[in-house]
Amino acid sequence: MALEIPKVSYNGAIREIALDKEAKVVVGGGGAYPFYAFEGALPREPMVAIQVLDYAPDDWAEAAVEPYRDVLNDPVAWAKKAQDTYKADIIFLWLKSTDPNGMNRGSEEAAEIAQKVAHAISVPLIVWGSGNTDKDIEVLRKVAEKCSSKQILIGPVTEGNHKQLGAAALAYKHLVIASTPIDINLAKQLNILLNNLGVPLERIIIDPTTGGVGYGLEYSYSVMERIRQAALTQNDDKLQNPFICNLAEEVWKTKEAKTPDDQKLGVAGKRGVMLESITAISLLLAGGDILVMRHPEAIKLVRSYINDMLGKAVVEEAAVKERVVEVTTAGVFKIPEKLDFETAYSALKVLYEYMTRIKEGKVALEVKTQETEGRREAKEQAGEEEVIEKPALDFKTALASLRMLPYREEKAEMVSKERFDGKSVKVLGSTFEPGTPDEKEAWREKLTTREDEMSYLKAALRYWYSQDVYGSEKRKKPA
Repeated sequence: MALEIPKVSYNGAIREIALDKEAKVVVGGGGAYPFYAFEGALPREPMVAIQVLDYAPDDWAEAAVEPYRDVLNDPVAWAKKAQDTYKADIIFLWLKSTDPNGMNRGSEEAAEIAQKVAHAISVPLIVWGSGNTDKDIEVLRKVAEKCSSKQILIGPVTEGNHKQLGAAALAYKHLVIASTPIDINLAKQLNILLNNLGVPLERIIIDPTTGGVGYGLEYSYSVMERIRQAALTQNDDKLQNPFICNLAEEVWKTKEAKTPDDQKLGVAGKRGVMLESITAISLLLAGGDILVMRHPEAIKLVRSYINDMLGKAVVEEAAVKERVVEVTTAGVFKIPEKLDFETAYSALKVLYEYMTRIKEGKVALEVKTQETEGRREAKEQAGEEEVIEKPALDFKTALASLRMLPYREEKAEMVSKERFDGKSVKVLGSTFEPGTPDEKEAWREKLTTREDEMSYLKAALRYWYSQDVYGSEKRKKPA
């Protein structure tokens, strides 16, 4: 009888929201819990928005600064690097300099920066204010006007400024990010207020407010779970909106991320990356659709996790240099210098099949490499014997590598044996390849010195008199 996995049927689904005018980038649309593809449709992967500041930060951890050191003073160059080098799905422009308690940059200047960034990138843009309610009204209104030729997302839109910013979004056809402080009722209420104002629910992204791992993440996780449950199982249309998780600042402002290398805490850079990636993955499992992140290595880990959960194997685009090996019986293999585990694993499985057929004499192996083709032609013209180059991975090396893989298909034969009661039964036969030794096993001749002999005797005596397991046997009687 086949095992049937219990499945939950869902009454609702998450809205699909286009993040650009051309609707090339769409978020949402899921009809099941995160990664529960066996229960419902999950048409779109979660996306990563890379955080860009409108000035060079002076309070970031060194590890977070390093990837962007050459562009910190230019938000446009920073955004383009995030898009082109680190493959951001979305750019998250944080106008932190407009904070009245900080640099207090004017709304006109801030809006011009946002406009330049919007026209310099080809991916969707989120423009985030300082978090000061009154100043954000002034700044984000101006941003909405300056970026009217594009469709952008503006936030944080809160209960205190939803009328002004909701009206600006309606006037210039932008999307809003409804931000509430970790509470399902407040999240629903703000969506209703915006909808009553005239903002369609199809133009609202929910920001439930995010804590970092160890700093309130469990509260964010619980609220996101409850919102997603209400949306999917109770068909609550006021909560059927995608999530954005603004986690970058929450993670990298912690003392654990900022503390320098420490004997107990370890390497600072690695510590910060792991904090960010663990927080991001936790939020993915709670239903996060857009993750606002900072460090490229953390982003790489999170994307790898998403690919693993979706059963995808992806070759890193950073592996540009290739060695082309042509095997006449198998076509052309392009082997990047760097391979992720899944791709390497699949390649070795294919290679093993061909190597096995070669060993059995079923196919002949001829390998040509680009770099030796000229030398081979020269030898042929000179009448010299052609030398076939060995492949990059010869049979012995390939077999050794394959033995370390999690599994290997063995085709062992079933043989007949007589059971204790005389009945004949089928059992698994030998799984090794039978053969004879290539040379005499004269182990005594290997003990050429007295030190070798004493070492052998000590090991043998220890084995024989051990009362515990030593090697593969256990002494029946105590020594």
